[in-house]
Amino acid sequence: MDNLQQSLQRTIRALEALSEKNPPQVERVEELLDQLFQQKIDLANLNTNQAATPYQQAHQAMGLAASRCEKAAKDPGQIKEALPAVTDAIGKLTKLLNHVLT
Repeated sequence: MDNLQQSLQRTIRALEALSEKNPPQVERVEELLDQLFQQKIDLANLNTNQAATPYQQAHQAMGLAASRCEKAAKDPGQIKEALPAVTDAIGKLTKLLNHVLT
């Protein structure tokens, strides 16, 4: 079964592949990658409840981001749909991390 960390890794891999194609938004892609790498580190150091609503929301958003980034890696014209999905997933993962830390 796919979990949040796996979806996060899929998103990172797809964004890296997209970055290598040097799209016009390459700087934005690299900024998002930096944020995702930091969140991956933060998530690895926490014990999260997979049944909690913030986890489920982050997992769903990251899965969508991974899917859209994988499509954009194959067709860079899809980047306009991918980047907002990644931004949304980062926001939901931030909420999860803040929820666990408080």
